[in-house]
Amino acid sequence: MSRLSGIRDLGRSRAWRRRAASTVAVWLGLVVLAALLGQRASVAQLAAVVLAVAMLLWYLMDHAASNALTHWPVSDLYRFHAHRGQDFRVTNLATRLRAANERGEGRESLVVDLHALLGTVIRERLHAKHGLVVEEEPKWSRGVMPPELWAFLTQPPDPDLYRPDRLRAVVERIERW
Repeated sequence: MSRLSGIRDLGRSRAWRRRAASTVAVWLGLVVLAALLGQRASVAQLAAVVLAVAMLLWYLMDHAASNALTHWPVSDLYRFHAHRGQDFRVTNLATRLRAANERGEGRESLVVDLHALLGTVIRERLHAKHGLVVEEEPKWSRGVMPPELWAFLTQPPDPDLYRPDRLRAVVERIERW
């Protein structure tokens, strides 16, 4: 029974209907082309060849779509440095945190950027530990996440997030999870 429901699900899938329709259209086009050229093509053999090529293409397309994009580093400097602190993004963030704490410069934009950055870390950790995506499975995600991190993701950012004690508390909670 479950096997039939899987076939029904494939029949309802727009992508598979499009694939089947395009395969039939290519097959009919080749049959008509062969008839117009005066060739006596075997319709069944032609269908088998078209179906085999289509299945190979579908496999390659599905396999290529499942692979993640590779993100290359901006430069080769990462090879020559001993630690991550020399990454320009980390250095930029440290400079902005220092300016916000000492002179009050750019606090609002820094809070928004910190919230987005830490939210990304939480989402990546959720996906790595449990294979969940918050937007796709919010109930399951909420159930496996600590309440503080769930509140951090779903509520607006704390305006004092740039302060070391607040930032330390969030980062330590992420690390303990």
